[in-house]
Amino acid sequence: MKPLTRIAETSSQDGLSWELWERDGQFFLLHDGVQYASAFSHGSDDAMAEMAMSPITRANQPTLLFAGVGLGFPLAAAVACTQKEKASFIVAEPCPELVRWQTQYLDALHPGLWDDNRISVEKMSAVEVARRRSGSLHAIIVKSTHARYALSMGEASDFFGALKGGGLLLISLSKPDKRLEGLLRRAGFEVTTTSVPASHKGKQAKFHTIVLARRGRFVPFAQK
Repeated sequence: MKPLTRIAETSSQDGLSWELWERDGQFFLLHDGVQYASAFSHGSDDAMAEMAMSPITRANQPTLLFAGVGLGFPLAAAVACTQKEKASFIVAEPCPELVRWQTQYLDALHPGLWDDNRISVEKMSAVEVARRRSGSLHAIIVKSTHARYALSMGEASDFFGALKGGGLLLISLSKPDKRLEGLLRRAGFEVTTTSVPASHKGKQAKFHTIVLARRGRFVPFAQK
């Protein structure tokens, strides 16, 4: 077996570590010692992005917010879903080193992705971006590495307020989280969940939960 090599490491503003590891061409991103993203297992990342894009393919200016850059799989999957020049993909990433790693070490994962001028980066959290984008987003995509996602009622309300009518907040989890579902409903969302394969590789199937929280009734965005 080829060795596992640490390629880069940094710390975020909260003092927690980020580490990029590689083995035999496969990359792994660890956050505070816990695997956050993997080039081997990104099925739920792809599915979440496709779910976000599916109802808004007719929108003239689809605008999506990504909570963190990770290894870039949700972003790449969403970008591939539309060729519309006025689409906007906003990456909220308070740790600038993670953005630099995308082109410094990870360009082979998504060749040419960061040449797309529809992508922009905000050096702050997704909640902070949401507070500045009242009623302007079609979808917000959040990836969690744990069975629970630490979201407060105030933050859920900020996400709700940032979405257009019918807009989606999508959160991927390693397991279902009834507490989160209840919190999102109290914040005004209509909430459903679905299970998707974490990866299409490997012998044993592992599933992740995607929480889909919608702000009100869906109205075709092209008609608004």
